Amino acid sequence: MEKPAADTYSSPFALFYLFNLIVGVGALNLPRAFNTAGLPVATVLIAVLCLFGYMAATFVTEAMAAANAYAAMEDKSKATPVSYSSNVGEENDIKPLLEPNDVLEKPQDYGSGGLLLSSESHVLRPEYYEITKKFELGTMANMFFHPVGIFLYYLVICMYLYGDLAIYAVTIPKSLATVFCSIGNDNQTSVNQTGPTQNFTECIGNLAQAEFYYIFLAIIALVLSPLAFFNLQKTKILQLITTVMRIFAFTLMIIIALYYISNGNRATPTIADGKAFPSLFGVSVYAFMCQHSIPGIITPMKSKRWLYHIMAADFILVLSLYYLLSYTGAFWLGKDINSLHSLDYFIPWNLYPASSKILKLCGYYLALFPVFTLSTSFPIIAITLRENLKSLVRTLLILMKRDVTYPFLVDRIVFPLFVVIPPIGIAFGTQNIDILVSVTGSYPGVCVQYLVPVTLAFAGMRAIKKKYGKYQNQYRSPFRHWIFFVVLTIWSGICIVLVTVYLPLKYA
Repeated sequence: MEKPAADTYSSPFALFYLFNLIVGVGALNLPRAFNTAGLPVATVLIAVLCLFGYMAATFVTEAMAAANAYAAMEDKSKATPVSYSSNVGEENDIKPLLEPNDVLEKPQDYGSGGLLLSSESHVLRPEYYEITKKFELGTMANMFFHPVGIFLYYLVICMYLYGDLAIYAVTIPKSLATVFCSIGNDNQTSVNQTGPTQNFTECIGNLAQAEFYYIFLAIIALVLSPLAFFNLQKTKILQLITTVMRIFAFTLMIIIALYYISNGNRATPTIADGKAFPSLFGVSVYAFMCQHSIPGIITPMKSKRWLYHIMAADFILVLSLYYLLSYTGAFWLGKDINSLHSLDYFIPWNLYPASSKILKLCGYYLALFPVFTLSTSFPIIAITLRENLKSLVRTLLILMKRDVTYPFLVDRIVFPLFVVIPPIGIAFGTQNIDILVSVTGSYPGVCVQYLVPVTLAFAGMRAIKKKYGKYQNQYRSPFRHWIFFVVLTIWSGICIVLVTVYLPLKYA
């Protein structure tokens, strides 16, 4: 049953929500990769990746419309209904990825190509394509993919979420240790301590900053990890708070960087460095990641008439923000940009001039805002990973024709442990955010952002044409020609190959 239209929102709010969804922790890693690769190359590359990210978002939208039409026809023919998500307004909470437990439990439920088929044929009218029900990527994968394809889908989603949690697990304690070690420490001599020397900065007493990093990581593991054993949702109020904090933080970064540049604090940006391509590819893909959450954004929109125009405007706004962040950072700090750019604006308290109270407060805010925003997201992503991990194992058991019932101990204890132990273990093993973002963005990130949307849109179109003859989808992507499907697929392969080749060279 639908709730009142008050739970839906207008196009301007959709613009706001999508912008907030795209701009995440990847924006903090982008300026360093941007400058290291070289401004001319980076400027062109992230523009291309922005375009490809937009293309992929339109493919997700087209697949959603196809799923709505297909489900409507299945319901009309009184065949086994497709399991889909709530009506517009029933669940307006924007989730990181997809609904849990979307795997069909019997392999014989699949028709040709993994579809739930009806024996009757009906006329598929254009209005059936209207996006009124929220179909997550996992639900659409179950509708249109073969069981092997479903397994591969859940595999890349889980890999991506593991990378996400590992990045969060490094970012939070690194920010806390940097700020904490400045308190009461009069031995700080540099405002931009980047690279390995930062880990050995003298801190408090006989403890170094690296040791405090591990202390804070242990605290985070003890506080946040247990939440993966429960069910939580990010409330709308919390979403609004984190959104305002994020927008305010990025605005401050640009203003403060321009202030320093105008006062003569300038550096020489890098022109080109081929060894830096892996970081730039991975970080750029990660910075435009939003395709997995598109269903939760566009379904509640009251009017979808200008949907693709709104999406295009969002991607252009995000690209402009990334240019401003990266260019101001490059001309202010050059090669000294921190891998976590928010820490570049933090200067130990004792190094500020007495008159710079505003800069002091802004520096502490920018250093600590990732702690709050990422800490609130960590348990939500952990729970999402837990449910997707269950679906991955369930799909594998279906393929092996095994029982898919999980014992209580496995369901409530083993799966949550498998969720939290690997990312925390990675964070104990390395503080290198660059390589974590590069690997996460370049391998599972490429699959989630490019390959999954392409295959979903193609499979949905093919399924409807095969069963109903016509495909009159009013939400067809502007990039509907088959050449764009090929371009995104080839581009995905190029990204993976280049990163595989260049990554060992960079860290050799």
